[in-house]
Amino acid sequence: MRTVPNAIFRTKPLRRRRGWSFWLLLATIIVLVSGYTWYRLELLPVSIDGTDHEFEVKSGQRAPDVATSLKAAGLIRDRNAFLTYVNFHGLRGHLEAGLYSISPSQSSPDIAGVLASGKVDAHRLTIPEGTRLSDIERLAAAQGITKADFDAALAAHHDESFLSSKPAGVSLEGYLFPDSYDITVNTTASTLVETMLQTFGKRVGPEYVQAFSAEGLSLHQALTVASIVEKEVNRPEDRPIVAQIFLKRLRENTMLGSDVTVHYAADLLGVPFNLDLNSPYNTRKFVGLPPGPICSPGLSALDAVAHPANTDYSYFLTGKDGKTYFAHTYAEHQANIAKYLN
Repeated sequence: MRTVPNAIFRTKPLRRRRGWSFWLLLATIIVLVSGYTWYRLELLPVSIDGTDHEFEVKSGQRAPDVATSLKAAGLIRDRNAFLTYVNFHGLRGHLEAGLYSISPSQSSPDIAGVLASGKVDAHRLTIPEGTRLSDIERLAAAQGITKADFDAALAAHHDESFLSSKPAGVSLEGYLFPDSYDITVNTTASTLVETMLQTFGKRVGPEYVQAFSAEGLSLHQALTVASIVEKEVNRPEDRPIVAQIFLKRLRENTMLGSDVTVHYAADLLGVPFNLDLNSPYNTRKFVGLPPGPICSPGLSALDAVAHPANTDYSYFLTGKDGKTYFAHTYAEHQANIAKYLN
């Protein structure tokens, strides 16, 4: 007689549990369907505008950063939806660096496929300020331009008017302007060198030539001084003072005394650094300017030579802390050496 109430009593929690299970399952299905619907919608194109936009995937850039950039450029609807697609389809580590033409009328799957295809419109060649000609050649080689072709392009005749003050037999060191250049399948060594020379002509215009002339310098001489300033000091605020010191030494017909020119001379000769190197680039041994620039200076160094500081400093050094220390006398300079280099 007692078993009947117990059986009735036990069936009520089972019904409640079955009821909760049903609603939990239903809620889960709704969430999943809603999430999938949102995901599919967010993969759709941003608009019907078919205009192509240049988009760059930088070397070493991670997928989340690429997604952020695509969203900021208005090329995808949602960053997380794009990343979900990329991760699910195994494309996360396969977004190739380069320049692409992408339209907001393309879906996220289409864009991901383009970026993973490696079929770029162009690769971007970036030449940092202070880069030497040999390093530019190496960077170009990484983009498929051979050393032989690059050397031939450098040796070819160039009729840019700003080259008129460059002595015969002196290389184009310093004249290939440090900037970013697009390398396409049609880019040859000749077109690249010409583009870099043309960029120099645009960026270093008549106003610079006039300013250099006011300092008693030809464009080639000023470019040479600027290249030394570029290598000697990193801080833009120190460069006009260093330029003034070098220009003062030139006027006084004393040695420039720059170690960075000795490093350049040693590299040209393929020998270790030596202050006694018998090279016209050794300004620790020979008076006056070296034959030409020792790197491609940026506008900061060129500005410093065009508009040197008005101080009575005669010496400078870069300390172990990376800061530049100036001195009026040789005794002060020696004290700075003892304090900041030893």
